[in-house]
Amino acid sequence: MLTQTADYALRALIYLAHSPEDGYHQTRDLAKALNVPSNYLGKILQLLGHQEIVESQRGMNGGFRLAKLPEQVRLYDVLYALDTLPSDNECPMLTGARQMELCRLHRRFAAMTAEYIRFLKQTTLEEVLQPDSFPAECPGPQHLPQDTDIYPCTKFPANNRLTVLAI
Repeated sequence: MLTQTADYALRALIYLAHSPEDGYHQTRDLAKALNVPSNYLGKILQLLGHQEIVESQRGMNGGFRLAKLPEQVRLYDVLYALDTLPSDNECPMLTGARQMELCRLHRRFAAMTAEYIRFLKQTTLEEVLQPDSFPAECPGPQHLPQDTDIYPCTKFPANNRLTVLAI
């Protein structure tokens, strides 16, 4: 359900949430730790900065850091900042038309979308983090997907990776 942009943003925010005492993190260092394209991540972080989710500082010791506490960052705000919230503007049964009464399929999509939006509004970055997780060289999921060749930090033993709750 998450776009690649939203996935990269959440991974960066989780990393920053586990490194508050480190000050600012340069985009290239974040990108390397998360195994994502640096330029793309920089644009994502700028969008998050416009919504005051992260703050940036220029200069030698500059970079990005969280602008709010993790419990103040709702997942909805992150996806809103990136313009990646789902929408159901059109009935899938009528191409390009908007009808007053939704078809059965569209009603089900609308209900799923509403539940997803409710989840995003109720869930904070803090809730995504496990209480016993710790800063590590590289954040990663507790259980790696089967396609570990595309996920960062598979070279680290499981007990050295940051773990996050599966939502």
